[in-house]
Amino acid sequence: MKNAEQILSEIKELPVDEYATPCTVIAQNNQSVGELQALMNDNGVRHLPVFDNDKLVGMVTDRDVKNIKDDAYRAHHLMSEDVYEVVSGTLLRDVVFEMSTKKIGSALVKDQETGEYSIFTSVDGLNALNEILR
Repeated sequence: MKNAEQILSEIKELPVDEYATPCTVIAQNNQSVGELQALMNDNGVRHLPVFDNDKLVGMVTDRDVKNIKDDAYRAHHLMSEDVYEVVSGTLLRDVVFEMSTKKIGSALVKDQETGEYSIFTSVDGLNALNEILR
């Protein structure tokens, strides 16, 4: 049986990937508010990475689009361009520290080998804490 020190040591070395969710849905910067809302609703997500072709340019959340009824607005009008991005393998503790210090709601985790993204949100952080405390 592991002692508390061993468990704490293992937790300190957990990569953020352990709690990140693969980004199976993305948005393009020219998509309308209606399209963004439909993507989120149909896929049960609250965050969409926004791309200009293959280049990450921002992040749009359900809060960004929820009260906008004018379909003239596009993702590039609403998105946050300041996306917190880390590489796969970054320690969970480092990501959580950065997110809490700067009041960031999510981090995109990029797999350097495949170029694919996952997302780690503040809710994922709470899920990690919940699992660790049990």
